[in-house]
Order: sequence, then C-alpha cells, then structure tokens
Amino acid sequence: RSLVGSEMCIRARNVTWEELSGLIDTDAWKTALANQKGVYLITDSSNGKKYVGSATGENMIWGRWKDYIANGNGGNIELKSFDFEYIQKNFRYSILEIYKSTTDDDAILERESWWKELLMTRQFGYNKN
Repeated sequence: RSLVGSEMCIRARNVTWEELSGLIDTDAWKTALANQKGVYLITDSSNGKKYVGSATGENMIWGRWKDYIANGNGGNIELKSFDFEYIQKNFRYSILEIYKSTTDDDAILERESWWKELLMTRQFGYNKN
C-alpha cells in the first residue's frame, strides 16, 4: 500500500521512535519524504516539551529523520543531553508542513521560526535558537 500524498502525511503524524524506525526505510516513505522539504515537530511524551526543526538538506525530511533514528538527537545541540534510551522511549515525531524540493531554504527557515513562536518552544520547549 502506497503512503504518498495526504495519506502519508496522516500516517506520519505523531509516530513513536520505534514506529519511525520501522517505517523510515520502507520504499514508500523514502520515495515520499526524500524529495520533500519541511518543518517537523518532536514531542517529549514524558513532559510535553516540544522541539521544532526543519529539513532542507540532502534527502530532505527522510534524511533528517534517518539522523534521528541513527543517534536520537539528529546532531541537535539541544537534544544531545538526552540518553538514547530516553529518546527511544519518549520522543514522538510529526510533520507540520511539507514543501516541494524547489522551495527556497530561507522560506522553510522562516516557517520553522514561525512554528517555534506559535508553539513557544524557545520558552517552554527544547529550542534554543
């Protein structure tokens, strides 16, 4: 069953680390997410704190989430203080917005900042920038 378009977005909402690790290497997810830039949300289910990030680099959302599966923190300074087991147990992943691969990176970064302000993740979450 294909997970492209809006169906994929619905299925991608609020998945656990374990669910994401099982889905990320499927052909459907790679096809759908490796060519999409976007803004995503990580929620710590133990305390409700959130982290907003964006994906604009190589392999876009798929590549970014592969980083999170590999080490838990995706290279983000704000998340490096957490033990990998804690992340695997408590973090959930959602896509807030998806954009075409041709969308300017600055536009994606503006949307990421907008979401950080809306969700107050700098004041009450894990975003520091």
